[in-house]
Amino acid sequence: MYYSKCLLKSNKPVDPYQLHRKIWQLFPDKADDERSFLFRVESIGQKCEQHILLQSISQPQAVSEELILLKGPKEVNLDIKSGNSYRFMLCANPTKKINDKDGKTENQGKIRVPLIHDEEIVAWLKRQLAGSAEVDSVELVQKSVLHFYKNKSGDKHIGKIQTVTFLGILTAEEPELLLSKMTKGIGPAKSFGCGLLTLAKI
Repeated sequence: MYYSKCLLKSNKPVDPYQLHRKIWQLFPDKADDERSFLFRVESIGQKCEQHILLQSISQPQAVSEELILLKGPKEVNLDIKSGNSYRFMLCANPTKKINDKDGKTENQGKIRVPLIHDEEIVAWLKRQLAGSAEVDSVELVQKSVLHFYKNKSGDKHIGKIQTVTFLGILTAEEPELLLSKMTKGIGPAKSFGCGLLTLAKI
């Protein structure tokens, strides 16, 4: 697994979907593959140059003039030990599915809506990590709404997602399962900068 720090030359809050497309340019030989990276905007919602943490299975290449590799890529072998405690950070999109009153067939009659109350959000996190880690403590340090514009195959869509940034301490229970969750990402909206879970030894 590789970790890289990137800089997007923009002084405006970034459109997360467009940023996702720019990051894909760092993997020119993987253009037709499924996405194998996660990212987190460190200066989310701020009017400044956008600093980005990138986690990827493949090594990124400095091929974009707009998106610059500042540091890395650094190959890291995460040595997670069962019973050890780690500080963690996660920017995620905690949601639940509810019945769609319009009953649209393409989503099986369900729509995804953001969780609002802190208790629900913390419970969501614990469910995501169930079996892999125990959440010892957690703080919700930021709630942000990200707006995006998506134009795919002529289908134009303007939307928004609610993100939450978690800081806390967890204890690893099943290291392989926890590593798998870290690799795949936590929760939905991974194309919009959500789901990257990072750990630091205590």
